[in-house]
Amino acid sequence: MQSNKTSNEVYKQLFSDIANIAIYATDEERVVCEWNKACEDLYGYSEKEALGKTLETLIVPEHLKELFVTEFNEARDSNKPLSALEVEYRRKDKAMVLVNANTLFVTQKSGKKFYAFTIDISTMQTSSLMHSVIDKESAQKEKLIVISFDMNNKITSFNAFAEELTGYKKTEVLGRDFVTVFVPENYQGKVRRDMQGIAHDRRAQLIFDFPIICRNGDKKVVKWEKSLKRKKGHEEIILLIGVDFTGDEKLEYLANYDSLTDLPNKNLLVEKMQASMNKASRLNENMATLFLNIENFKTINQTFGYNFGDKLLQTVSERMCSKLRDYDTVARFSGDEFVLVFDNIVDDLAAGTIASRVAGLFEESFKLEGHELYLSVNIGLSFFPSHGNDVKTLLKHANLAMLQSREDKSVRFQIFKQEMNDAITDRIALETSLKKAIVNGEFFVEYQPQVDTRSQKIVGAEALVRWNHPELKTIPPLDFIPIAEDTGMILEIGQIVLKEAIKQAKAWHDAGHDKVKMSVNISGVQLLQSNLLSTVDEILEETGFDPEYLELELTESTLMDNMDLAIELLRSFKERGIKIAIDDFGTGYSSFGYLSKLPLDYLKIDQSFVRNLEDSHNDRIIVSAINAMAHSLSLATVVEGVEEQAQYEYLKNEGCDVIQGYYFSKPVSAEAFEKLLVEGIHHDSHKQEHFDFEKEEQLKAYTQPQKVVFDV
Repeated sequence: MQSNKTSNEVYKQLFSDIANIAIYATDEERVVCEWNKACEDLYGYSEKEALGKTLETLIVPEHLKELFVTEFNEARDSNKPLSALEVEYRRKDKAMVLVNANTLFVTQKSGKKFYAFTIDISTMQTSSLMHSVIDKESAQKEKLIVISFDMNNKITSFNAFAEELTGYKKTEVLGRDFVTVFVPENYQGKVRRDMQGIAHDRRAQLIFDFPIICRNGDKKVVKWEKSLKRKKGHEEIILLIGVDFTGDEKLEYLANYDSLTDLPNKNLLVEKMQASMNKASRLNENMATLFLNIENFKTINQTFGYNFGDKLLQTVSERMCSKLRDYDTVARFSGDEFVLVFDNIVDDLAAGTIASRVAGLFEESFKLEGHELYLSVNIGLSFFPSHGNDVKTLLKHANLAMLQSREDKSVRFQIFKQEMNDAITDRIALETSLKKAIVNGEFFVEYQPQVDTRSQKIVGAEALVRWNHPELKTIPPLDFIPIAEDTGMILEIGQIVLKEAIKQAKAWHDAGHDKVKMSVNISGVQLLQSNLLSTVDEILEETGFDPEYLELELTESTLMDNMDLAIELLRSFKERGIKIAIDDFGTGYSSFGYLSKLPLDYLKIDQSFVRNLEDSHNDRIIVSAINAMAHSLSLATVVEGVEEQAQYEYLKNEGCDVIQGYYFSKPVSAEAFEKLLVEGIHHDSHKQEHFDFEKEEQLKAYTQPQKVVFDV
């Protein structure tokens, strides 16, 4: 391949212009052939001392030499850069220095050269110096596209070659969304996800190449060599460095193969599926499309890093390819999703056998970098011609079956059924309505009293979200909360509920009921929101509500999934006087270990232990044990779902502190709740309204607490 990068003089000019970025170059055998002034300062070797020596002789520590040589050779042979990394290199004086190393292989007439950009991050406060390459003549001559943007994808710099390639002037694009302006629609979702990964982990990289849209509508194929997260002053930016590959002999490969795994990508998958369907039609055969998703891959990336995740995807790909038939198609669809295509399938049983075989490939652990992981997968199947006569339909139906497999763990895979299509249609309609509901203000809040067990006086209220749909009337939260979480709309809904509940509590306090606390549920999605603390602060300041009377509820699963973040955030809430409760206690981890780490005030005992309290000896033991454990940790208990007098009497005798349930009141409007505050609780008047657990599921959803977001 003949690359655009052919001028050593240009690179040397580039080297001399950047004082604080140590840049060196080697040949294919790691022998140093270029060594700039910053390298001399950083590593202690003069240019004369470094030239002609191998990197492992100069700066690579003894314990890393074997790994470095192996990875270098693999990268050289595959023509891919080494993974971006933070690593300790050895100086001439034997001292270690922590650097951020980003690399690039360049093909010249004389052969390949390896370029490395290393920055001392042990003392670095800003790396805005990287921007000195952006608009230089050297980048222009080298045909390097250099674009930077902020954490919201707003373009902050745009070099001269980017102007030449795209036809846009810098002034036309600065401040605009990079993805919206330049990325084709079918790539936008993936690019945004990759950008979010880079924003959260500066070691992350774009793991695929994509074309960009020019001003005249043409598309140019770009090989993105580097994606770097850097600081510019007090702000963080993302820097993309790419090469124009339009017209290059690699164009066909890049258009049809995934750059990480070398598997067929979506484009080639469509071609292969169409060819298989044509063959199946001609020979009157069946074809199976298998959609596979790796569970919890995001957690793997977060735990071990994106480079580890990339290597794991490569290992998964290699295992699938090595164990299946040569003529089967294995393609990488996106992220952690793969599509497999099988020809000449006799019947459903044969397809099921193949699906089981694929699932079996994941029963053996994956060993990588000293770690042993067991992966779980979700698998869905669709068949040609019975489930569709075109690629789009077959992929859609296999994906729907995969999603059903994620929900139902009783089987290893799911085969598409028409009901799945109906369900997704209903979901899409509900999702659309949900967006409109936020804009149109269709959500409202009801309040269920929390009653002191001994005095039977109201001591608090739990805010419960309701959706008054203009056509479907009241929609049970179980139907819309999961969708709101999946789409991120729970952030807006949660803020609506939080603000409305605190405003209402302030109104009750101003009316003389100044000892009533307000309890609001916080979802896992909200917990991960970076501005949750400031949002609560702003609402409290705006309303003037005393934070001592605000209680935030989180479920056990939410806390355990985000323990480190939760501890820090809950401590911040506690410093403000805000109370913290664990919701649905007893349904999750329920251990002293994590309870002792968290700054808590209340445990809410789940109603599942209360329903059969009279008849179940085990439930009585569990409730008593939880209550005793809470009190031993100086925590108060709130018992949910109390419906009968016998339940109430038992809980009172056990010393439980607060009761919540239909025995005293169902969730009611703010006006009705204030009336209860004035007149007091008379549970007999609500007895005919006590919840019947034998009723249909929708009514059950109306009062049963949600495990992740809002109790309803």
